[in-house]
Amino acid sequence: MRNCVIGSIAAWATVLVFPAVPFGQAAQQPGTTKAGAQAKAFDAHDFAGVWNPAPRMQPKGEVNPLDLGGHPNPLPPFAPAGQAKYEINKKFIDAGAVLDCDPYGTARNFFTPRPFENIHARDRVLQHFEYYDNWREIWTDGRNFPDDLEPDYMGYSIGKWEGDTFVVDSRGYNGKQFLTWQGFPLSESMHQTERWQRVDHDTLKIVFTFEDPKMYSKPWTITYFYKLMSNWVLDAHPCTLAAIKEYDERINHADQLPGRDYKPEK
Repeated sequence: MRNCVIGSIAAWATVLVFPAVPFGQAAQQPGTTKAGAQAKAFDAHDFAGVWNPAPRMQPKGEVNPLDLGGHPNPLPPFAPAGQAKYEINKKFIDAGAVLDCDPYGTARNFFTPRPFENIHARDRVLQHFEYYDNWREIWTDGRNFPDDLEPDYMGYSIGKWEGDTFVVDSRGYNGKQFLTWQGFPLSESMHQTERWQRVDHDTLKIVFTFEDPKMYSKPWTITYFYKLMSNWVLDAHPCTLAAIKEYDERINHADQLPGRDYKPEK
């Protein structure tokens, strides 16, 4: 898989508070599940810890965000503009031209083959994605979206509880990122909804719904699962100029074609 790892280390230590009642919600009852033997008890409202993608658990028939065979099947319900943008993005990816340090955005970060960590703070959930050393805030203090929301790579996210389901509403994307590794596009109109459920002690299920009328003819979903990695520490994966140069030399020059340092002959 072609990639260039990016990001910067963020200093969040001073704001981290693991409250007695996560996310400022009402007290939760611990959940249990049985799978043959005695299952581990867990709090259905607690997502703290490091979670690793489990793509093989994805239901069949859905769009597969890691189908890198060149011909994903099925494809999302593209609108004409989305289909055209996807074809452009696909050529860009096939050429190995993924060489910048721009953030992946929320969706693509979730669909990388690397883990992420959830950290509970007093008024938000902090997410640290290993692949890009990216950070995301999901606000849980009851706020609404700002009137002057400025588009961003990671968007702006607000979370609330519906029973044992944590619903995350995200918008304010700048349209410069991909939803998945295949180059599925999004615009500034993207509205992303996530429904998180901790189905057992070691398993987190998230249903992503993408609604972007400029790029897609109707809303569509991806169901993804993640497994808890106990006592796991995320690796450091910054994106540096040295990493970009190494990628350029090893990948772009492997076929004797000019790479990022190409200069036309005078």
